[in-house]
Amino acid sequence: MKKILSATLFVGISLTLAACDWETILLEESSDSSSMGYYQFVNLVAQSPAIEIMVEDESIGELAFGDASSIEQVSNDSYDLEFNQILPNSTNDEFTSGDSISVSKNKTSTYIIYGDTDAPSSLTLTTDISDLYDEDFDEDYDAIIQFINLSNSAADIDVYWLNEGEDLLNKVADYTLAYEASSDEIEIESGSYKLVLTESGTDIIIASTDGITIADGDAQIFALTSYLIAGSDDQVNTIVNIESDGGRKLTNEAQAANVRFLHGISAPDYLDVYLDIYLTDANNDDEASLIASALEFGALSDSVDIEIENIDSGDTRNFYLLDNTTEDKIDTFSVDMQPSSRTLILTSGDTSSAITVNDNEEDLRVIDTHAKILVSHNISDIKSDAIDVLILNEGANPDSYSAQVELSYMNNEDYELESGDYDIYIYNASTDELIIETSLRGIEKGDVINLIATDYTYGGTPYELQTHINN
Repeated sequence: MKKILSATLFVGISLTLAACDWETILLEESSDSSSMGYYQFVNLVAQSPAIEIMVEDESIGELAFGDASSIEQVSNDSYDLEFNQILPNSTNDEFTSGDSISVSKNKTSTYIIYGDTDAPSSLTLTTDISDLYDEDFDEDYDAIIQFINLSNSAADIDVYWLNEGEDLLNKVADYTLAYEASSDEIEIESGSYKLVLTESGTDIIIASTDGITIADGDAQIFALTSYLIAGSDDQVNTIVNIESDGGRKLTNEAQAANVRFLHGISAPDYLDVYLDIYLTDANNDDEASLIASALEFGALSDSVDIEIENIDSGDTRNFYLLDNTTEDKIDTFSVDMQPSSRTLILTSGDTSSAITVNDNEEDLRVIDTHAKILVSHNISDIKSDAIDVLILNEGANPDSYSAQVELSYMNNEDYELESGDYDIYIYNASTDELIIETSLRGIEKGDVINLIATDYTYGGTPYELQTHINN
């Protein structure tokens, strides 16, 4: 029977314990009068920067969104906590303090911080991990799982726990969860499984992950969470799974791949990009779909969702480029794509010589406390050389600073900075020659900006820095 749960203060945590290591430890401790327990910390604040965890005024590390610390064995006691947001160009910002965590024998106390960046919520989940390794443990199950809905973009969700490869045909939801509601602990056998989450009462899939491995002794909990990306009003749903050695965001197989293109090819004034739908002949226009039209040199296309047919291994999708003016085909290339992937495809070179295409993973998650810069090296004229990038406060002397970013040709890197006005200096890393000098003014919190160094429109110098604010 489907169970309807009201909101509770629990969170999705996965504590996967390696039986060969943890069984020995726990069995020894079951008779150990010293009574040790465990704690772990999780960052599920969706739009926050990395968070530093302070226990008894000592830093135990930093966590990015979706990450967890490793389980640490400590004495049974209560520990004072503080959490600092990691901000660029300044001291860290203490935004949560005055809390504590209590640890009990053979239990893991998992402290979770989640919710709004400026006023996060927190709670502690206590999990008894001794029973699974008790010498006298002789039950008809191997592991425990649990679910939690932490996506404030969704209303109630239905949870389906299936065997690997199964679909929803004739299936009944195992649980219905409101926001912040968790399931009971569920006793299962070890094996491979599939998790599907839908809008409650519908067949609209919010998130899905297949091939989940449950081993003997696991105590796993799965959390649905969501976050905003720049340039979109829709939140991205993801399932977070946290294990004994940290956390990870699982691939959401219900979410399309996303791709966009940079026109960095000298000569064609305007570029068209086609997707070969049937993956056969890229020269057959009847089988192609125009996904970016009349891109000017230096322009980024809009984002395009591409449904992935083979969710297990991903799809190889063929694209080709067309000169919008002459209708000449310029290049054909293939890109391997996975569900929920987000890809920036850089194009560079010259139609009279050689074209280079490279695909890079792109992180457009918004950070509420400051801005994020996505820097790319797309200068064909110096493709054998890396570039050094300095992003300095307005008026600062570049001779007094070292490069914050070094990039090889057709690669990209993220760099975070606070609100303000900046000067940008780009050097040839091999010769130290200053090749681009420009400015970036009015940067605000939450901005996600692409800075792409390219050749001049018709090739060669003067090199240009293409600036794209994603909003």
